[in-house]
Amino acid sequence: MDIVQRLQLDTTASRQISPTDVSQYIRLEQCQRYLRLRLTERANGNRFLREYGVTPQSIPPLLTRSGADFEQRVAESVQQRFPVRDFAADRTPGTSLNDNDEVVRLARELVDGSVQVLFQPRLQVDLGAWRVRGDVDILRLERDTAGALHVHIADMKSSTAARVEHRLQVAFYLEMLEELLRQSTVAVAVIEMGILYRGPADGVEAIPESERAIQELQREAAAQLFGVGDGLLEVVEDPESYRGSVRDLVTGPASTAEKVIEANFEDIFYHLSYKCDGCLYNEFCMKWSAEKDDLSLLPHLRPEEKTALLRGGVGTMQEMATLKDLPARGAAGGAAELIVEPAKEPLVRRLSTTWPVGPRLDELIHRARRYRKMKKDPIEALNYIPSRGYGSLPYSDALQNPNLVRVYIDAQHDYLQDRIYLLGALVTGSKDGKEAPERRRDIVELSDGPPDSTKKERLLFVNFSQEI
Repeated sequence: MDIVQRLQLDTTASRQISPTDVSQYIRLEQCQRYLRLRLTERANGNRFLREYGVTPQSIPPLLTRSGADFEQRVAESVQQRFPVRDFAADRTPGTSLNDNDEVVRLARELVDGSVQVLFQPRLQVDLGAWRVRGDVDILRLERDTAGALHVHIADMKSSTAARVEHRLQVAFYLEMLEELLRQSTVAVAVIEMGILYRGPADGVEAIPESERAIQELQREAAAQLFGVGDGLLEVVEDPESYRGSVRDLVTGPASTAEKVIEANFEDIFYHLSYKCDGCLYNEFCMKWSAEKDDLSLLPHLRPEEKTALLRGGVGTMQEMATLKDLPARGAAGGAAELIVEPAKEPLVRRLSTTWPVGPRLDELIHRARRYRKMKKDPIEALNYIPSRGYGSLPYSDALQNPNLVRVYIDAQHDYLQDRIYLLGALVTGSKDGKEAPERRRDIVELSDGPPDSTKKERLLFVNFSQEI
């Protein structure tokens, strides 16, 4: 069976999704292709990947280890303060059972004036047409002396800040738990959601004065609700806005997920970029793009430019490369001046006036021609990309800026610490308007170990600046 047929979903079948799926969808800049592939895997398994000759991309181990270390520290702190039930420790590996009944029992039987903290309870609840399943990181149940039940749902993140996708993920858990307790006739007085996150490695001293008071309050909240001193707790003040997003994205009748399921797979927009490095289906989309000669292969093409080209009738690299042609060798006008065949003049004229692709049309054609030539097409291409308009660097020749020094800078980011760990530069000096090899230097500064403090990052920048 063709891969496209494998990816067509039965719109009448049971629909399954997890809060983590939606969080990842947001983190991937709301890539609808990711969501469709994830829903396909939820419905039919990942056999379609093997049949296509690719495998899922694994999560970077450093990220997994960092998260596990933080969760372990939190668990140890909570256990010293409150009674704890760890569902993950009791669960048989590979089991598909949920913990709905046990969570309801513990909430119903909680005595007045007591607290019970649950780690990793697995909930499975039907919300609208969707079966939503996921493991809650921390669920705090408290019954006050008057018998009212207070619930706090938190997600643990080994990150320096709480993000939108984190809050949205917890909003799903809130919807699930509220529905579960409603169906079980367990009354709830207050239900809150929050993010328990690591925060800056060197504490509140590393953040601006304006944010310091907020994080001090978050540190107090983490200590009060969970007994955690090594972390910050952001209690979401406006959960309704995120619950509205749950309906807009998944559970509502005209949600994004509904539209993604019903769409033809080939009609779902996608575009390759740096964000795809952290996607499960990166290998799938890379292979698909190569086989389909997709415009995502065009270097430095932005998503909105790809959309404009598709809307204009250009869908492949080959079509892009042949919009215009290079003149015959020796023709007037120069080798870089592209010419248009009469049959393509209306299309080229329309694209030339289309935002945002119009001003870059010739540049993109040159890039596409170089790619198709590399793929052994019988096509001529320049070995450089002609410049258009004014460059951002000063002009240099024997009379104007003859000794111009150019500094090209690169920086590398540590995604665990959210700091810079490497700075590099290429410094070139001109002589009489021409770059001189003897005036060329490479500079690389690397932090001494992980950049886990502001002091280390500051020292990196100071040393780098001095070298420059």
